[in-house]
Amino acid sequence: MAGELLDQGRLGPSVGSELPLPLRRPCLMKADDKCSAAGSILTEADAQQLRDTGFVVIDGFLSDSLAATLRSEAVELATAGRMPQHRFQFGASQFAKPHIFEADLHDEVMQEALPEFANLLFDDSLAKCLELLLPDLGLEIGPRTKSLKLQRNCGRGGCFPAHYDNAGRPSRRAVTCVVYLNPDWRQGDGGELVLHPFLRKEVVVSPAMGRAALFRSDRILHSVRPAVAERFCFTIWLDSSDINRDSDCNLTAKHLSTDPLSVASLMQSPVQRAVSRAVYAEEYE
Repeated sequence: MAGELLDQGRLGPSVGSELPLPLRRPCLMKADDKCSAAGSILTEADAQQLRDTGFVVIDGFLSDSLAATLRSEAVELATAGRMPQHRFQFGASQFAKPHIFEADLHDEVMQEALPEFANLLFDDSLAKCLELLLPDLGLEIGPRTKSLKLQRNCGRGGCFPAHYDNAGRPSRRAVTCVVYLNPDWRQGDGGELVLHPFLRKEVVVSPAMGRAALFRSDRILHSVRPAVAERFCFTIWLDSSDINRDSDCNLTAKHLSTDPLSVASLMQSPVQRAVSRAVYAEEYE
């Protein structure tokens, strides 16, 4: 599928793509219309992008100094061999995922080893900022209502197939925020995030230093391409009290109508999850 590329030093569609990449729009607001969040800056334009398309990609999401400090902590933990291997659930069993390592910041041992990341876990400014700009999300506040994981891909082909971060009940995830910590990433290193907004062009996000991708956890299908170079990122998931309602989970005849208004509604609805495997069979493989 033709993608749209977001590359270091270039914000725009790749050769052959037909649609402009929906990134952070130029902000014409005053500085005091910006919202400071966990060392980053969000604007009303960012929030509008997230609301309208389900995702927004932001360069310079973190200050250079904070990004460098976080990367230093991540590299130190990985070099010491203290980052646990990523495990995933399949049926009743758990399996180790090759070449992927993760530190869950709800683990007190990881909080002690990664104090700057722990600060992010207990900092509610991102959730408060989004709640201010997008109150309809119904985001909850506090460290118990979010997750934060640091991830290392060791660069031996580790990847993730297409999935939703909130595939349905009982998950309460509403917003995913992935932040990249790779100052030396180059084209060909792999590890790109691929967003598959429903019935729209895919968007390819390269994992450059300080870049963030925020997206709706229950309605943006996404995958990660195999990495051939070491890649670090961390992800924050924010919970909502208004997620996975009956209307979000129950597919009805009206959702399958080819009427343009019905199709447009399905593109913006979490109900899309019920048919995504049929629509995106190739991406799920």
